[in-house]
Amino acid sequence: MNEPVFVMDDVCKSFRSGSDELSVLRNVTLQAFPGESVAITGASGCGKSTLLNVLGGLDRVDHGRILCQGYSVDSLSERELTHYRRSVVGFVFQFHHLLKDFTALENVMLPMVMAGKGKKEAASSALEALERVHVAERASHYPAQLSGGERQRTALARALVNDPDLILADEPTGNLDEGHKDLVADLLFQLTADTGKTLVLVTHAPDLAQRASRSLALREGHLVEA
Repeated sequence: MNEPVFVMDDVCKSFRSGSDELSVLRNVTLQAFPGESVAITGASGCGKSTLLNVLGGLDRVDHGRILCQGYSVDSLSERELTHYRRSVVGFVFQFHHLLKDFTALENVMLPMVMAGKGKKEAASSALEALERVHVAERASHYPAQLSGGERQRTALARALVNDPDLILADEPTGNLDEGHKDLVADLLFQLTADTGKTLVLVTHAPDLAQRASRSLALREGHLVEA
């Protein structure tokens, strides 16, 4: 049997607001395998994005363990976390976060250049990634010259260009019109399945959650069956 891509074990996370402490993750346990997709649903502000952030090494847990592809994420140094995020994880957010002064191609190249790849290799891989999401003909355009769907597909290409094992998607269709929602969702599920990636998806959309291998809900800090 395949080993899980990641394991979250008894993970807790809280935030302070003045004298109050808000527990958003309470003893969360979760694992997923290669080629599997997991949807996380729940009310706004319940901690769904926090779950992605601790799994992706963007935030620290208060308690518990996170193991992912040989990394003990909960105990990594800042330098090790940077390497983990660059080599293991691909992020797709609700807002594309493309750099406005960079073309689509340059935005997709950026993770590879930051990982130490040469510009020629990075440009070739970035163009291939844009072709997979059907935006290659817009490679020389800047974000302001792209439609919302094209920007989000470019962001998806950027998430995949370093060949990560784990894709974390936070409301990836939440900022799109109806026509582009289906296109981006189709590409997200198709590309992760075709390449055997593991996908963890946060969404408010029931139809999107139903497309995942498993659908869970975060309620009062606990993961439960949706």
